[in-house]
Amino acid sequence: MMANIESLLKQISEIVVKEKIQQEEKRKRGENFNIFSLLGLSTSEVRLHSAFLGELLNPDGDHGLGSKFLEAFVDIIIKQVDPDFEIDTTTCKVRVEYPIGEILEDYTEGGRIDLLIVDDKNHAIVIENKIYADDQINQLLRYQNFAKRRTLKHVLLYLTLDKKEPKVKSTNNQVDYACIGYNDNILPWLQRCVEIAAIYPLIRETIRQYITNLNEILCIMEQDNLTGFLDILTSEENVSTTIDILSQSNVVCNRIREDFIKDIESLCEHFGFVFKCDDGMKAANNNSWIKIFDKNYKDIQFRIGVFRHNEYDGFRMCFVSLTRQAVKEKYAFWPNGNEPNSDFPFGWTYLWSDTGEPDSGRWWRWDDWPTLRDMANGKMLKFVESQLLRIKNEGVFKRMNDLLE
Repeated sequence: MMANIESLLKQISEIVVKEKIQQEEKRKRGENFNIFSLLGLSTSEVRLHSAFLGELLNPDGDHGLGSKFLEAFVDIIIKQVDPDFEIDTTTCKVRVEYPIGEILEDYTEGGRIDLLIVDDKNHAIVIENKIYADDQINQLLRYQNFAKRRTLKHVLLYLTLDKKEPKVKSTNNQVDYACIGYNDNILPWLQRCVEIAAIYPLIRETIRQYITNLNEILCIMEQDNLTGFLDILTSEENVSTTIDILSQSNVVCNRIREDFIKDIESLCEHFGFVFKCDDGMKAANNNSWIKIFDKNYKDIQFRIGVFRHNEYDGFRMCFVSLTRQAVKEKYAFWPNGNEPNSDFPFGWTYLWSDTGEPDSGRWWRWDDWPTLRDMANGKMLKFVESQLLRIKNEGVFKRMNDLLE
């Protein structure tokens, strides 16, 4: 079996090396230049994705191409969802983050629609755009109720990276919707937009940069490399070995997490902190924690861990006091994190991504392959190091100890 695995890995490594060489060549040619990533917007649903898509879809947009992009959207995406749906693209108005009132106590009305497209005959396209953010209670149900209340003849689209289904808490099993994905649906439409804007270089190249940004988020290989990759894995001689490897994926995940935790322990030793870790961390079990503290202030702990590891909750960072909760003065270590409370007197935040911004990634899921990849390549460790460095430089353990009553 080991010989088969070694042979398979050798074949795969050749594809991976080829991909890396091609990406490096593209980088040297400037083809991977991505202004959205440089500005820290690559995964921002509101500031980038909804805003950018809304601008392209807007017949009155500054692109100056009228309804051409919207027409392509209807032809390539809407007609696949509902062939009978009609909308007058020339009279459409596009709204981004459209407010539909305060959310009621029973969560049946209110909220903000990411993208709302309505023509002068009350035909509408309603889009809920999800990159990494979680579903809200009755979210799609509230949008459907709004459309019905306004008597809009509509299609409701749930847009995600990988065309996944919304959670029941969003639909309450009462919503007619269609799932579309950035990979399967948006990218083909954007390629058509590039063709439409062929003689408009500024618009064309901006769309291309956005496509580059999506390819980075989706970790998409060059098509010929992806085809070769799949051909090797599923070939008659390799498919059994591929299945053998996949059957051991849980063991592989545990090893990646275990090595990552050991690296954090080494960082703590470097910074002079005490490191303790629950046994369940390696397997990403519920209620498992890494506990880091200064031996001079043992009451205060910096923790990385999880209460419940599922699609609703995941790994977070927080500070706790073992004996005290009340504080003399409010102090939140993470300005964009969750507010301090009796359990976390100095606030807490989920692990998001290397930016630390809310909803910028899914590092809070330690069974996601992109998260495990960032554990293995050092990206996630570098972020943890930045947190520990800040704790060290700002004397955070002493400061928190002095602020607690």
